[in-house]
Amino acid sequence: MAYNAVSGTLTAAQNYLPASGSIIANVVSGNLSTSDGASVINVPRLDNAVNNGIVTNVDGDFNALTSETNLTFDGNILTVTGQLTASIGISASYFQGDGSMLTNLPGGGSSGGGIFTEINATKAFTTSSVQIGSNATPNHQLSIAGNTYLSGAISHKRITTTVDYTISITDYYVCADTSGGTLKLTLPQASTATNGQTFVIKDEGGAANVNPITVSGSAADKIDGENMILLNSPFASISLYCDGVSKYFIY
Repeated sequence: MAYNAVSGTLTAAQNYLPASGSIIANVVSGNLSTSDGASVINVPRLDNAVNNGIVTNVDGDFNALTSETNLTFDGNILTVTGQLTASIGISASYFQGDGSMLTNLPGGGSSGGGIFTEINATKAFTTSSVQIGSNATPNHQLSIAGNTYLSGAISHKRITTTVDYTISITDYYVCADTSGGTLKLTLPQASTATNGQTFVIKDEGGAANVNPITVSGSAADKIDGENMILLNSPFASISLYCDGVSKYFIY
């Protein structure tokens, strides 16, 4: 079968349906094997061509498509140049980069980005204050595997009391003002403390010789085998550590 060559404008014959009495749209069949079809209308087409570019719609026009230069996929890697926005979570086995441009991370205030800066695989630093477990006063244990080196000062929590006081597991220095009378200090139950946790008790009032300080264990806990000990000299102090089970030891 031969084909006629047509130039100019081609008006297709219309289809007439006798049963309905209607003329429907023009119909043309065949192919444009020798043309790029650039002037054919109502056919979706690209306005550019980008290697591995993902094709997207332009301005909601069904017949207008574009190949994105900033969004490419080579069958293995999806590359996005610019911002990536998701209305739900993004899941990945890992993310590469130092994370310095990530925002809205939990626990980082209004931003949270750039809390840690990685120097290499074994070193990182932070210039921000870090709290562990909540955005309130930290009460979680910080565990460090390996040696610890501090080039600055160390500050421990200090509590002062003028009355009987039950020591908290978050206390370190417990300072008694004995100028107003005797005091009883009760240690936290050893099983609620950490193995090796220490407490320092001090007579800051300097009147323990007149108003002694009683230091007592909780429940059946012992302090060097005793239920309680007495500090009865001016400005007396004592340091204790715990086994995390049922005992305190003076050192």
